[in-house]
Amino acid sequence: MPGVKEYIETNGNVSFCDVPFGDADNLLFCQIFYMPFERVVSESFNDLPVPFPKACNEVFASRNYQHKKLGLMIPADGSHNIMRMAVQPRFAEMKIVGVKEVLSAEPAVQFGAGTFLLPDGSMVIVYRGTDDTILGWKEDLDICARKEIPSYQLALDYLEKAAAAFDGPIILCGHSKGGHVALYAALKTSEAIRERIRTVYNNDGPGYYDYRLFHTKEYGDILPRYRHLVPHSSFVGMMLSHDYDFTAVTSNLPLGPLQHDLKSWQIVDGELLTRSDVDILAKITDVALSEIVTRVTEAQGAVVDAVANKLIEATGQVTLTGLTQHLGTAVGGAVKAWKAIEPQAKETFKSAFSGAGQIIVNTVKNIKAETQPAAAKAAKMFRDTVLAK
Repeated sequence: MPGVKEYIETNGNVSFCDVPFGDADNLLFCQIFYMPFERVVSESFNDLPVPFPKACNEVFASRNYQHKKLGLMIPADGSHNIMRMAVQPRFAEMKIVGVKEVLSAEPAVQFGAGTFLLPDGSMVIVYRGTDDTILGWKEDLDICARKEIPSYQLALDYLEKAAAAFDGPIILCGHSKGGHVALYAALKTSEAIRERIRTVYNNDGPGYYDYRLFHTKEYGDILPRYRHLVPHSSFVGMMLSHDYDFTAVTSNLPLGPLQHDLKSWQIVDGELLTRSDVDILAKITDVALSEIVTRVTEAQGAVVDAVANKLIEATGQVTLTGLTQHLGTAVGGAVKAWKAIEPQAKETFKSAFSGAGQIIVNTVKNIKAETQPAAAKAAKMFRDTVLAK
């Protein structure tokens, strides 16, 4: 089945002036923005925008002209695709500007954003998802344990600086954590900027700690322009509190965690191949993870966060790739750190997830006994009554 590679080849000769930015473009932009454009494009909006083909060639050169993986879980597709895009008129016409990356240890921050200027006068802001850094994965854990993470403010500040620098319609895109912060920025920005937003794309991004975000006037305002896309057996996109206006996209991979990879999402005749609903595995994930997370108290969450920090630091690694390459040493360091943790903290850490197995078993039984629409309704009711408290 065709995906983003075929989309570049079959639609690359059509200008954005003739066929505006759409769902498939969003998928493509999110995939390629894992590439380190920050190496060749300044983060300042005062500097001249860089022609996209020039940026692609310079990024490829910075990687020794090799199509290498971007990390343990990020394949080399982005590298191949930027070079395919660089020679296609649709993408060669655009420019890139203001590429920003932030990496910080305490609290954990892994943030990336860039602005693509299209020939039709619109601009596309892409927020990067979780990369290969341990910091990125630690920040993902913080999404589950904290009401606020630093990337929220970074995403909002970036949107407002970009909007001040350029006129015209704004499109926000992000994959995984990138989609998560893209929606947050759209909800928290000024009304004047929100009115300029044409579309917000959230591609299988996790939900939020607080469901009340979806009961705000701002969410109601942006909803008609919000595209929440998830693979048909979504795992990441079903985490935490989220809305139920998502669109299920067909993936050519069998399981939710694998379907998180954008290259598996199917495109037919330039459009995403969608389904009427997610499958039963996604619904089980949705309800089970919601109940597991909501049972973790604020005090337990603080301990989980602190213990996770110690274990991660003890591995001595900064990337997932490094972790796998030095697995024995990393595990040994984590085990040593676990032994040094106070007994009470260990008990609190373990108790935070006690009963998770039984919750999953019960969820499977309950959802199998219900029709799929009824299961979705039950999950929404759970959020409205429990998570909103």
